[in-house]
Amino acid sequence: MDQINIPGKAIFVKLNEYKDILDLLDALKDKLDQSKATLDKIKSLKTEEETELELWENSINEIDTKLIHINKTMYERDPQV
Repeated sequence: MDQINIPGKAIFVKLNEYKDILDLLDALKDKLDQSKATLDKIKSLKTEEETELELWENSINEIDTKLIHINKTMYERDPQV
């Protein structure tokens, strides 16, 4: 059995179990890296989405402003027309 020293404690682990634990930790690290990459991609997509929504909002506000101006112009026309 291998011995791992932890201050104040001794832990005994069978060599084959130790290797299994290392393999499991490697697999866990790989999954964690994949999760981080997925999260980064989601954040990137969210940023793109927010930018696109801002563009849509600006376009809608611009159209609204133009319609208000047209509407105002139509109702304030010269009464002799």
